[in-house]
Amino acid sequence: MAPFGKNFLKARLKNRTKDAEPTVGKEIQVTVCNEEKVVCGVTKHTTCADMIQALLEDHKSIPESKRLLHGEPKDFCLVERWKGFERALPPLTRILRLWFAWGDQRPFVHFVLLKTSDFVSQSARKVGKSKGAKPKRWEHSRTPQSLPVEKQKRVVKKAFRKLEKLHKENRTSPGAEEVDRMVQLILNQDHTIQEQIQRMRELDLEIEQFEAQSESVSTQACGHFGVWGLEAQSEEQLQEYLYTSDGVEELELQVQRHQDLILHLSREIDAELRKDDEDDEQDGAAAASFSPSETDEPVYAAELEKLQSELKHSLVTGVSLHNQTAEIDKQLRYFEATLVSKDQECWHLAAQLNSLQIMDSMEDKSGPGPLKNESVSQTVKLKHSQSPLDVTDTDSDTGISSTHSQDSLSPCLDFPPPLDTDV
Repeated sequence: MAPFGKNFLKARLKNRTKDAEPTVGKEIQVTVCNEEKVVCGVTKHTTCADMIQALLEDHKSIPESKRLLHGEPKDFCLVERWKGFERALPPLTRILRLWFAWGDQRPFVHFVLLKTSDFVSQSARKVGKSKGAKPKRWEHSRTPQSLPVEKQKRVVKKAFRKLEKLHKENRTSPGAEEVDRMVQLILNQDHTIQEQIQRMRELDLEIEQFEAQSESVSTQACGHFGVWGLEAQSEEQLQEYLYTSDGVEELELQVQRHQDLILHLSREIDAELRKDDEDDEQDGAAAASFSPSETDEPVYAAELEKLQSELKHSLVTGVSLHNQTAEIDKQLRYFEATLVSKDQECWHLAAQLNSLQIMDSMEDKSGPGPLKNESVSQTVKLKHSQSPLDVTDTDSDTGISSTHSQDSLSPCLDFPPPLDTDV
């Protein structure tokens, strides 16, 4: 086992079971003395020299009587064979990079560990056979082991360029372009799907934010109207406001009373102010005629403080009454809007009822006599049924109540009677 950096190279027979502890890196098969061995722990930094070192150390574990390879690692080389062609790899060749460069030709590539003195290249064999002479062994000076480092690198780069050219030729097969096009189409569709999913998530977030804002606005509206808003949500109370105008009249009376009270207070305040001015003038004239005694000054001071306190109290009362009047006015407008909406709804229902009665009257004409009499009685009964709002039509001094009374009259009294009745 030969250490290389943080990894370890380990050679074993191909048919031997793997170790219990997994080895980091790849595995590459190498033929050594007609035996298939596997070198484990090969990384992208592993060179041919490291492979040779690991294989020789594994070979040394064999008893000396059975060893077939003797010598230093520099006396050996890795031979690459592919479909009858072979070449000696330079010691600095990155074996894993070379292995991946072969691509789909890997099943036809084999690596063999030989002594440098025993390796004869393919071209030398052909030349020897053509001349009829015995194959000559390469001298040690012409082996890849003795080549300069720069030349070895050039040889390796040239080999990689040839392999890349082979890959390009394989890629130009008739079905390769179609496969590439389909792969590109799938990638584009995946990108589009991801964009659509992201857009859907953004829309979901916007919808949630809009729902939260709507809930907050509705909560604020309910809190603004307070008790009146909660009562307005009840259907029974809406019907009560629709058919009775007592609440509106009461509010109008309250507004009128508050306005009268504010006017009365304003007059009293003006009178007090005028009275204070007159008192000041009289005090000035009296002071010119005679000087007040010291015993009267505390009385005047107490009276002045009393007047000031009363004035402040009157001002506070006026402000509070003004606020109450504004609140009542706001409620009055709210009830007016409610009455108008219900009035429109009644007109709509009256129109529907009128159309239904016309249809019933047309059906009754073609039907028997008792059904006609029954429809007449039902129509007369419907005409006589009135809401409390229609019965109580009162006019107040302000004129507001009379206006609402006229607007809120039940529209059921205005539509024409059925064609089959004499009402």
